[in-house]
Amino acid sequence: MHDLFSTSRKPKENVVQEKQVQSTSQSRRSGETYTQWGTRICGIVEGSLTALPPYLQKVYNSIYNEQADNVELQKAARANTQAEIDRKNGEIRVVNEKIEGVNSDIDETNKKIEELKAERQEIKSGKEQVNKEQRLKLIIGLIIIIPLTIYLFLFYSSTFYSAFFRDPSSMTTVMNSMFDSQALGNAYADGIAELGFVLSAPIIFLGLGFALHFFSVQEGKKKYLKMAAILIVTVMFDCILAYKIGEQMHTFGIIIGQYPIGEVYTVSMALHDINTWAVIFCGFIVYVIWGIVFDMCMSAYDKMDLNKTRLENIKNKIDELEQKIIEEKAHIQSLKQQETDAKNRVKDLMAKLGHEVYIDYAAIRTEMNNFFAGWIKMMQVLSIGQELQDEASSICKSEMSMLIPKK
Repeated sequence: MHDLFSTSRKPKENVVQEKQVQSTSQSRRSGETYTQWGTRICGIVEGSLTALPPYLQKVYNSIYNEQADNVELQKAARANTQAEIDRKNGEIRVVNEKIEGVNSDIDETNKKIEELKAERQEIKSGKEQVNKEQRLKLIIGLIIIIPLTIYLFLFYSSTFYSAFFRDPSSMTTVMNSMFDSQALGNAYADGIAELGFVLSAPIIFLGLGFALHFFSVQEGKKKYLKMAAILIVTVMFDCILAYKIGEQMHTFGIIIGQYPIGEVYTVSMALHDINTWAVIFCGFIVYVIWGIVFDMCMSAYDKMDLNKTRLENIKNKIDELEQKIIEEKAHIQSLKQQETDAKNRVKDLMAKLGHEVYIDYAAIRTEMNNFFAGWIKMMQVLSIGQELQDEASSICKSEMSMLIPKK
């Protein structure tokens, strides 16, 4: 109920209006509702608009005095207000405890940050520490990747030369085509452009392998699409080389009479040619293995320095703790706003508690509306026009806005 109550002193009555009301000598009867009263009075004054304002004021004064003189009502209203003040004071205490708790957490977090910074400084000024496990991985990886690199260099330089420059009559076997020790010398003899083209082949594939590692260490799901694109491009290169070598060997077969003269080497033939698949697997599979070992070497090298790894972990922890402090400070601001709102509410309630009487203006408004409803009902019975009824409604709204204070 206390939410509906506000306080005010009884307004001074308008002397002229009071005399006009008294002249009718028609007060509310015992047991009569406000609607019935409004209907009866409207009939007495025959719907006079000039009589409506003083009667609305009389309704207001009647209910106002009734509430002001009701001791139990006043006592209950004050008790409710005091109870709400006590609740708000309790909320303020709880909020203050929460603020103290958050401030304590911030202090603890700051201490952790200072400890981590001190540890970081100690690591920087100390002797470099090596991760022996990662160093062993790097050594093993280098032992594997160096011969693989030589293999890929020889394979791709040979296959590029065989696929694009070599005389088919000299390509007797697929192994001879894939691993030609004279490929660079023959390419140089053919011209500088041919040598540059042959030398670029292994560099291209090793570059694709490096790109594969570069994308693998990136964040996000897009890296998998990039890695898949690298693998697809690589296998397409290998397929083209395998097809060209198969075509050259097919030409050699025509020369020695193994195949009919004029027979064209097709993709379908390449798919059924064991030589084609040998070139693809000797190139692409080794390339994938090289890429995996290269990634292992790079990862081992990155983790070999224990100091670097520890410093990165410390930096990440400090960043997390600093972000936590930012969130906790934002929480404190929210709690302080709650505290301010509660204190303002207590201030309003204390001012309300210090007034003489508590008045339920919502109840007054309701009964004034009931009185006017009865008034309008009688105006309709008296066949008073809609225009005058609308004017009466305006008078009623105006009177209530003046008599009943806004919240």
